[in-house]
Amino acid sequence: MKPFKLVVLGALVTVFLIAGVAFAQWQGGQGSPRLSCQERFDALDTNHDGKLTLEEFMAAPHRRGNAEERFKAMDVNGHGYITKEEFCSGRGMGRRGMGRGMGQDQGAGTNQ
Repeated sequence: MKPFKLVVLGALVTVFLIAGVAFAQWQGGQGSPRLSCQERFDALDTNHDGKLTLEEFMAAPHRRGNAEERFKAMDVNGHGYITKEEFCSGRGMGRRGMGRGMGQDQGAGTNQ
């Protein structure tokens, strides 16, 4: 009967270990803080003029979609740069806007 208890205890420890790893990855992994929209905009705006040009936007890695198309979708006025307000509105980001926190559903009204 004792070996059975050890097997059950080992299985429980394994389950909790796997759950802990999965939770850490879901939270962003390695405890990395999530940047706010303003912080992301400021990081991309390398010359700090309050405008995000296509070149500045393209310099960052983009995991979803064509970066140039996303830029054009966010550039509401078509003036060739993105303001912080345009960037944080979530326009051009599909269902998840850049400005309202990663992983939060933005609803169907914010895409393109």
